[in-house]
Amino acid sequence: MTTETPAPPATASPPDDERLAYRGPIQRLFIRPEIGALVGAAVIWVFFWAVTDVFGTTAGVNNYLDVSATLGIMSIAVALLMIGGEFDLSSGAITGATGMLVVLIVKDVGEFGGAGFPLAIAIPLTLAFALMIGWANGTLVEKTALPSFIVTLATFFILRGAKLGFAKLFTDKVIVEGLDDAPDHGFWDTIFGSVWTRNDHVWDEFLGGRDRVYGVVLAVGAVLLVYGVLQLLYRQKAVRSPAGIAIAVGGIAAASAGLVGLTATDSVSANWLFGVVMAVGAIAAAIGVGLWRFERRTGALMSLEMSGATAKSVGLGIAAIVVGTVLGLVLDMDSQTEIGFLLTVQGLRAIAYTGLVVTGLIMLLGAARSAGESSPRTQLLITTITSIAIVVLAFVIQGQATSRKFRAEFFAVLLGLATLIFIAGLMRAMFEERRFADPVADRRGRLLALSGVALAFGALAIRLLWSTTFENETLPGQVRWRVSVLYFILFAIGASYVLLRTQFGSWTFAVGGNKNAARQVGVPAARTKTILFMIVSAAGWLVGMLIAFRLNSVQANVGDGNEFLYIIAAVVGGNLLTGGYGSAVGASIGAVIMAMSFQGIPFAGWNSDWRFLFVGAILLLAVLVNNYVRARAEAST
Repeated sequence: MTTETPAPPATASPPDDERLAYRGPIQRLFIRPEIGALVGAAVIWVFFWAVTDVFGTTAGVNNYLDVSATLGIMSIAVALLMIGGEFDLSSGAITGATGMLVVLIVKDVGEFGGAGFPLAIAIPLTLAFALMIGWANGTLVEKTALPSFIVTLATFFILRGAKLGFAKLFTDKVIVEGLDDAPDHGFWDTIFGSVWTRNDHVWDEFLGGRDRVYGVVLAVGAVLLVYGVLQLLYRQKAVRSPAGIAIAVGGIAAASAGLVGLTATDSVSANWLFGVVMAVGAIAAAIGVGLWRFERRTGALMSLEMSGATAKSVGLGIAAIVVGTVLGLVLDMDSQTEIGFLLTVQGLRAIAYTGLVVTGLIMLLGAARSAGESSPRTQLLITTITSIAIVVLAFVIQGQATSRKFRAEFFAVLLGLATLIFIAGLMRAMFEERRFADPVADRRGRLLALSGVALAFGALAIRLLWSTTFENETLPGQVRWRVSVLYFILFAIGASYVLLRTQFGSWTFAVGGNKNAARQVGVPAARTKTILFMIVSAAGWLVGMLIAFRLNSVQANVGDGNEFLYIIAAVVGGNLLTGGYGSAVGASIGAVIMAMSFQGIPFAGWNSDWRFLFVGAILLLAVLVNNYVRARAEAST
């Protein structure tokens, strides 16, 4: 009797056509249109978090999210229209027009009065009015073949004049008031004007308290995200090793304990101890997962091979970090020399230090990426150097900082970043990368990664929505989350689903890319573009309702000029002005970037007029980055 060795699970074979070759998650992420905006948002957030005390608190987050909510709703709708190849310069005016109209309809009849209708009639009427404006814009563009910016610019002036004229006619003022006098105001105010007062929702005892639940959920989300990415990067084993599970579980426990210790203490000895525990635990967890799930690299790791260009990048990167660190230490805040004083007052010390250090790290990471194409062992060496440099920088910053957010929170983030970079190099040196698609592993990896992201956002929601008794006693003022933020989130999710998962989304990309070609393959181009104009107007109606119920009054100039902010936010988010390319998520990130800039500048105590400089610089950089991302996307398809 003979026994047969079980065959390993069938896996997909490498494709013969290189255009069908497997693209890893990092490459797929890099060619997404919103990646530039996402990186920009992170940079701007870190910048204002570093220079202000309020920006990183819940009150600060509430402030810029409140601004970005109405801006984001319109930016998403405008982005959809831009992807479809058109513009709507009346998008700002429609918000004020619908807000004014709903107030005029519900005002009592009489001299300087209104129609006296309840909100149950007024709100649907204003929605119908908004949809009619969108339909008219779309129809005129299609029937007359005039550019959309000409048609919608005319609509803008019509709406602007109508707002001023009707406001004067019915109220003899440029403002209409009295929305809260409507008999059914309470019901509709719950829908368009409700708020969540964070201070009234205290979470102290349940499940160990808010912060403990927040930390656990965030840690679980991070583990799932990293594990999902690893599933997408490395080849699956046919026979798995149970010993790897034990190593991974022990490593996760150690890393979690180290992270908790880092954020709870603020001394050099404790930071060294907990930093080492966190790093060793995370490395052990990654290795354990690899031993359990992934194929080991066959043969040697290759010799240490480094091209002249790579060696030059490594040398220049290390030099930049060293020079930046020396400047940061020598030009200290207590320097009494004239140059030291000037550098301190103008912030050039921080700029020089940060600029040189970031440049050096970018050069090291670029060198590691180049070396990894030929020698994983060389890549591991460079990533190790990079990780050590970040650890040194973490302790330098901790030694120079006086604020707890730098000494504990930012310190922990830097140590975590150094650990992740080292793990990335180590895993690539130890295990075989994926070279072709594996549908099962792809599906599992995406599910795990998305679950991790969802848990991370859930943890953030826990921290933002619930307060603690300690916070209520120590932090002044109240934090109120308006319902407009919820509408912003839901609108972004819904628009993304429509754009990426429906036939109408495919039509939108098609008519924006090449309208005539889309018609030849059966796409209803005229109807698609008209619906896109109506979506913009419907979004304007929603923002108009949110404004009206927030203030119970609307001025005639509300929304005028904001159409340019909507377009800028969409462009910053990766949407091309020429159409056919972009995303709804990118537009929402662009709106958040602009809101952070608008609010971060006064938080820092600067003249608010500087926000225009920020908007111009952000727009220019966004176009440059988006063009580069677009070129990479076209080269990868």
